[in-house]
Amino acid sequence: MNNPIQHGILLGDRYRIVRELGHGGFGRTYLAEDTNRFNELCVLKEFAPKVQGTYALQKGQELFEREAGVLYKLQHPQIPRFRELFRAKLGNESYLFLVQDFVEGKTYRALLDARKQQGMVFNENEVQQLLVQLLPVLSYIHALNVIHRDISPDNLMLRHADLLPVLIDFGGVKQVAASVESQFTEAAVHASPTATRLGKVGYAPDEQMHMGLVYPHSDLYALAVTAIVLLTGKEPQQLIDPY
Repeated sequence: MNNPIQHGILLGDRYRIVRELGHGGFGRTYLAEDTNRFNELCVLKEFAPKVQGTYALQKGQELFEREAGVLYKLQHPQIPRFRELFRAKLGNESYLFLVQDFVEGKTYRALLDARKQQGMVFNENEVQQLLVQLLPVLSYIHALNVIHRDISPDNLMLRHADLLPVLIDFGGVKQVAASVESQFTEAAVHASPTATRLGKVGYAPDEQMHMGLVYPHSDLYALAVTAIVLLTGKEPQQLIDPY
C-alpha cells in the first residue's frame, strides 16, 4: 500500500486532499475537493493491492478498470455516482483512483450504535421503510447484472439531505483487489481456497462465503440479516444457530 497522501495535496491538477476516510485491502479512501466543480466534496478510492511486480499490478489495474466500468453505468439517486478513473504520480509513487460522489450522512451502523447506547434499536416501522426504499435500488442494479456483494449496516447510509438510504461500497472493487492478491502474492500459494471470498461473516450467505458464488438473492439475504440486526441490536453470530 502506498504512503498516505497529506492534507492539501493536489492530485491530477484537480482533486485537493482533505483527509483520509479509511483504508482496506484495496488501498486508502480520501475525502477531496474537486477544484473544477467549485470545491465540491468527492471521494477518491485508491487501488493499491499488496502485490509485487509490474505485471501483477498492471493485471490488477486492468481488472479494476473493468470493474469501474461496470459501476460507472449505475445511474441511480440512491447510489453514489462514479465519476471517473484517473492516475496520479507523487514522487516515485504512482496512484490509481476511482472518483465518486460524497454522501453526507451516517451509516446505519453508526445510527444503531448511537441508539444502543441509549438502550434503543430501530423499530418495525423504520425497518419496513428502509426495505421499501432500498429494495427498488437492488432491483435496479440486479436488472443490470450488478451484485453489491457486501450489504450490511456499514455499507448503508442515511443521507442527511433527504433521509433516504444510500447503497455504498460495492464489493466488486474489493473483490478485484482480493483476487489480484490471491493470484499474485507469494503467500497466496499456501492460502486457503476462501482467500478471495468477499462478504461479512453472518451477513453473506454460505455459498458466497465458502465458494465465492454470488447471485441477486445474495444481496437479498444480506439485506434481510441487516434488517434483523437493526431490529434486535444483535450481531448475526448472536442470532444464527450454528446447529
